[in-house]
Amino acid sequence: MKVVASPRAVEYIRKDGAHLWVWLDRHAPVIGSYTYLEAHTEPPRTSRKTKFTRASRRPHTFERVDAGEFVLHFDRGRLDPPDVLQIDLKGWRNKRIEAYWNGCVFVDDDAPPPAGWESVRG
Repeated sequence: MKVVASPRAVEYIRKDGAHLWVWLDRHAPVIGSYTYLEAHTEPPRTSRKTKFTRASRRPHTFERVDAGEFVLHFDRGRLDPPDVLQIDLKGWRNKRIEAYWNGCVFVDDDAPPPAGWESVRG
């Protein structure tokens, strides 16, 4: 798994302790299901931000990955790891970390990669 982070995200993560936790947030409505990624600079269940989703309150098994300028704690559940995990900083006033599984905001091996994804994958 290759970890690619934007310079803004790296700066934000390093300023907040140089650790990033990423875990799966599964949704199963009546029709279909989808899985998003939760990404925070603190472990699940340690603050108001990380207690928000049901996935935050479930038990996790994190793999520790050295991502260069920060340490990534990644819980991929029972899925194979993505080829590329992209990290970006979103928001102007209320900044938040976003993680992308092979260029997608949701986890799905059947989805085609977005345009321009091959240049990151290299």
